[in-house]
Amino acid sequence: MPNAYSLTIAGSDPSSGAGIQADIRTFDRCGVHPFSVITAITYQSAKEFYGYRSLSGDLEKQLDAILNNYPIEFVKIGMIPDVESLNIIVNYIKKFKLKVIYDPITMSSAGKRLSSVDLETQIENRLLPHVMILTPNLSEAEFYSGIDLKSGYIDNVKTAAKVILNKMYQSSEASNIEKTVIIKSVTNDQDEIVDVALINKKIKEDFKQEFNTYKKSKVSLNGNVHGTGCVYSSAITAFLTRGNSIERAIIKAEEFFDEKFQHYIEFPDKGKVLDLTISEEKLDVINQIKEIYNLISNIQKFSDLIPEVRLNISCSLPNATNKQEIAGIEGRITIINGYPQASGEIKFGVSDHTARLILTAKKFDNSINLVMNLKYKPHWINAIQEKTDLELFEFIRETQPKSIQEKDHSTMQWLIKESIEKIGKIPDIIWDTGSIGKEPIIRVFGNNSKDIIEKLQKIISACL
Repeated sequence: MPNAYSLTIAGSDPSSGAGIQADIRTFDRCGVHPFSVITAITYQSAKEFYGYRSLSGDLEKQLDAILNNYPIEFVKIGMIPDVESLNIIVNYIKKFKLKVIYDPITMSSAGKRLSSVDLETQIENRLLPHVMILTPNLSEAEFYSGIDLKSGYIDNVKTAAKVILNKMYQSSEASNIEKTVIIKSVTNDQDEIVDVALINKKIKEDFKQEFNTYKKSKVSLNGNVHGTGCVYSSAITAFLTRGNSIERAIIKAEEFFDEKFQHYIEFPDKGKVLDLTISEEKLDVINQIKEIYNLISNIQKFSDLIPEVRLNISCSLPNATNKQEIAGIEGRITIINGYPQASGEIKFGVSDHTARLILTAKKFDNSINLVMNLKYKPHWINAIQEKTDLELFEFIRETQPKSIQEKDHSTMQWLIKESIEKIGKIPDIIWDTGSIGKEPIIRVFGNNSKDIIEKLQKIISACL
């Protein structure tokens, strides 16, 4: 997987609904670390825009501090306040070969102009040839294409996208790069909002242009939701950073945005921003995983318990019904310098094997919220049986019907079902000796972090 961090270059919004603050929050929610460079200080609320001050004089120092120290691949660009800032940004794009996702910011959501027409023309001529993904709204697409889009006809929008895409290939350096235009929030005749994406896909040595449309129902509300374009383009940047193709990154960004757009915060002045906060329930799940990880990461000898497939700690929301409601450590836990160390952040929807174990267990006992997988050794099983009060159950893979052996998901159901039928409940530990292509594993089940920590301490004392 590529480095899980990317850069945003944008203006600062004190309401945190748009600009650099919205980009940072979106990067974090999508699983990447946010680096940020501020182009301007804006004076605005979620409803009113009062003005801005360019930071072009400080731009190079900010860019040097990040780009000279971290191998950034993807950068999201928002507000460019003046020609000086544009010149600096273009030079750094070329110098560091950055892959650019550009969300044009010509007007604030409150309707105030943020850049002159002359600057927009220079951005079109000088920046667009270096942009990989462009995300204009209808008025911005009108400007770049010269086509009247007020009617909202999809055919006109598609023609505009083709005109804009051609402008993005004006530089000879861009001729062999996949590029995309996404014209946002097009209204059709079916009471829907449509994002229209024109993707120039590379297939072997050739390119093929392909249109994709992403539909969503109209939402009736008074006024605008501030910062939606920033969140959407930042989500695309984050999912590209995580190794997705352009097409897949757009799909995931659409899903992320659609979920967030269902929930917005309305302030006393009636200004609205997308709600990017994490619920208390999800914070509790994350904190439980942290509590367990903080214990084991400080015990060097615990490294002996990490299996070849690496270790994960999965924890679910109380009534989870799918993997998106279960958190785990992205990339699992491995061994670095002799100590257990997480390969990534704690995120929802990133665990698979242990998540499926929780989901299956909850069908029989909804109090099961945590599962960990540990390394298996025969003498450890004996030690746990002799020295602790933990209840163990051996899962014998050879007893499975062949049809189930061939499907790992079915194996999880069989594993839980066998323990329920044999001992009447889900034990503290289910273990097996493996089979061809399957590593022997000890699985620890628990209700909460306190429960799991108590069991781990018993296992550590007995085995290590």
